[in-house]
Amino acid sequence: MDNPVFDAMLKTALEEALRRDIEEAPLPPPPSRRQRKRMRRLLAEPRSAGERPDETKRRLRNPARWLAAAVIAALLTGAAAVGLGSGDWFRQTYEESYWAREYGDAANTDQLLDMGVETGAAPAEADGLRIEVLDAVFDGQIALFAIRVTVLDPELLEQLQEEHSVLGLGLTSVFTEGGGVFGDFNSSPLEEEAEGQYTSQFSILSESLSSAGLCRIEIQDLVIFPPEHGLGKVLRKGPWTLTASPRPTETQRLEPGRVCEIGGEAWTLESLTLTPLALRLTMQGPEGAGRPPEYWSENGNLTFHMKNGDSLTPGGTSRGIPDVGGAYQVDILFPVPLDLDQMESIELYGQDFSLTE
Repeated sequence: MDNPVFDAMLKTALEEALRRDIEEAPLPPPPSRRQRKRMRRLLAEPRSAGERPDETKRRLRNPARWLAAAVIAALLTGAAAVGLGSGDWFRQTYEESYWAREYGDAANTDQLLDMGVETGAAPAEADGLRIEVLDAVFDGQIALFAIRVTVLDPELLEQLQEEHSVLGLGLTSVFTEGGGVFGDFNSSPLEEEAEGQYTSQFSILSESLSSAGLCRIEIQDLVIFPPEHGLGKVLRKGPWTLTASPRPTETQRLEPGRVCEIGGEAWTLESLTLTPLALRLTMQGPEGAGRPPEYWSENGNLTFHMKNGDSLTPGGTSRGIPDVGGAYQVDILFPVPLDLDQMESIELYGQDFSLTE
């Protein structure tokens, strides 16, 4: 049989199967609070003056036809074996945050669409739960993962609805092909998006993820916490295993070897690694020095100077990690992606470090 004839027959068969699946599929779940909020905002915005109603109708015509074409293309190219984090889920999440308005032009959420991480298409399903990667991005230093948990066990779902407790994922680790292992830097509780569906975010911060290859994500346990945020208890035992492959991405790295005075002591800034979502500082203190006293962004000791003359003191999540020999590492996760093309320099404890040289 000629290839064009076979392709046409396959296309027809797949379209018919897809049509039947759509007709027999259950009703979609009710929209989440985030979706309802976004829909209200879209409805409140006037249509662009240059857009005609008939053009809108033409774009929305026959959605099933285009969906069928996408499915057929994926099957014929073999692309159905893997997924790709589009970055759009994270982009929408950041856009709706308080910080997106606070950062203004210093933020750029659209760049997340170019940071997608290749993920395994198959979810992990066991013990009445299905866990999958909803979205994933990597900026060269930090990887963000959005995890969806679907409760398949009716008894478990009824228990969760009755208790009104807070759900969370246990320790999440990422294992690389070379034997490296990373623990989560920052994670969020599971938030209910629809009945029986919950999402959580976690992040891994390390430049070495850029060359990690295929990674194995292990999620330990589903944990339930009381409403007052006391000690949690394991509701379902893991682990659940997923896969991801961050793409190699360059970072902006400085090694200035400059001295900053912190708490009356001379600390040398050995390296600074900057990406749109995170900043890592490595500092060396004098012999016998402890941890430097609160020298990150909360106290205004870190400032970004922009090319247009504006300044920005970033908020975000910080952690400090002491090392042997007086070294100290600080990781800062920004609350919204920075537009690094607009940044001219970083000021840290009175020392200015150019980003344009």
